[in-house]
Order: sequence, then C-alpha cells, then structure tokens
Amino acid sequence: MLFRKTKTVIIAGASRFGAGLAGMLSGRDARVVVIDSSQDSFRKLPDNFDGYQLLGDGTDADLLKEAGIESASVFIAATNDDNVNMLAGQIACRIFKVPEVFVRLNDRNKEKLLQGFNMKPICPYVLSVNEFDRLTNGEFKEAVNL
Repeated sequence: MLFRKTKTVIIAGASRFGAGLAGMLSGRDARVVVIDSSQDSFRKLPDNFDGYQLLGDGTDADLLKEAGIESASVFIAATNDDNVNMLAGQIACRIFKVPEVFVRLNDRNKEKLLQGFNMKPICPYVLSVNEFDRLTNGEFKEAVNL
C-alpha cells in the first residue's frame, strides 16, 4: 500500500492573494491552514477550499503551533501589511525552521531586508510587470524599468 505524505501549508492572511492561494493549494494534496485576525476575511476563501481556518494573529507563536507550524513544509505570509508579513516570515523561518517561507511585499524596496534568510519575496508589482512583458512578447522591454 502506498502512503502519500501530505504537506502542511500555512497561510497567514486571508487577503485576496492568500485566499486564492489557499483555494489552489487545498486541491493539491496539501493540508492548508489559513490564519487571519478577521472572521470576515474568511469569506474570501473559494467554495472549493477544504482546509482549516484559524482566527487570530499570524505572528502569535502559540497560534502558529496550533496551526501545525512545527511540521509545516511551507509558510506564506500573505497579509496586506508588509511589516506583518516580514515578521511572520521571520518567525516561521528563524524560530520554527519552516523549509519554504514566502513573504508577500507590496514595497519592493523591502526585499533587501529578507536577504540572508531563507525567505522568498513575492512582489505583486514585479509579477504584474513580468506578466505584461510575457503577454506582449517583450515588445515593450525597454519601456519597463524594474
């Protein structure tokens, strides 16, 4: 009999980005836990979401333990606040040693604060510019200055 090891993915923040990721990942053989400080934010989760919801602060170590961070494979800080995301990411990376940590940043200048840590930034601005470049086959490459 084959046993499939299910990954635990914790998403701090049920923003549109966090909720979208939760819906996508919950259908991919992963145990997904979404943490948000507002009960109302969970309404953004898609109908197909079959994971867990925890109400509270994504930087609270006790709540993170309740979510299963000690055995998590992936942690995604996806709130709408860069500072909260950086703090949550550092907690996941430095205290709980989560192997894969992603931090959503709206301010691209804060990326350098993540250097030297096992955290990967996700910058919606950069992703949007790159997608535009891909969709236009690089036609405006000189005009786009990253």
